[in-house]
Amino acid sequence: MKNSINTIPEALSNAYLKRASKTAMILNNGNKITYNDMMWDISMTCSILKDNGIKKDSKVALFMDKTPQCVETFLAIIKTGAVVLLLDYSYSENQIAEIIASENPDLIFVKDSKLDLISKGSATVLGIEDNRLLRKVDSDVSRSVTNLAKINGNDNAIVTFTVTDNDLLERNCLTHEAFVKLTTGVKKTSNPMDSLVSALKATVAPLLKGAAVKASV
Repeated sequence: MKNSINTIPEALSNAYLKRASKTAMILNNGNKITYNDMMWDISMTCSILKDNGIKKDSKVALFMDKTPQCVETFLAIIKTGAVVLLLDYSYSENQIAEIIASENPDLIFVKDSKLDLISKGSATVLGIEDNRLLRKVDSDVSRSVTNLAKINGNDNAIVTFTVTDNDLLERNCLTHEAFVKLTTGVKKTSNPMDSLVSALKATVAPLLKGAAVKASV
């Protein structure tokens, strides 16, 4: 029988229903975050995203790390149906500028201390730590987020960028279904792997299966 769960929000919701009061994230300071707490935080971030006009097929850039705020922000972006552009602080300023110029994200999440990596005027920028507005860019983009289209397994979910041996950026894309398969141990996928996807497998994949993950403060 085919598994009917083929999107990331479906997998997360299924895990939450089974593990609501159980631990989702164990922090390195000893504190714990339950699935209830995590889903509350995700819902709050979804509201902030919608207030900023983010909806299905929007693009949101996220500098990914292993903090709970970052994991929750990733899941909130996915839940809205938007596509996550995963960025790494190890990328050069030129590489980051190239990605932002070519992808033209509607919103960017970055650490407050790393704001200087983002060229001025490129997009509205929010802080990962507390979703606080770091820089606002006026836009004519419609703020309507009503009648959100249903997310399907074949919808794009995650875009990553691999730096090749020639110092060029290679764009890699994962659909919802492809990532869900990666989290359930299905080995075959048409999408190349890189360090950021590997990080997602370590931090997000267990949450989709109802397990707890370790996160940094």
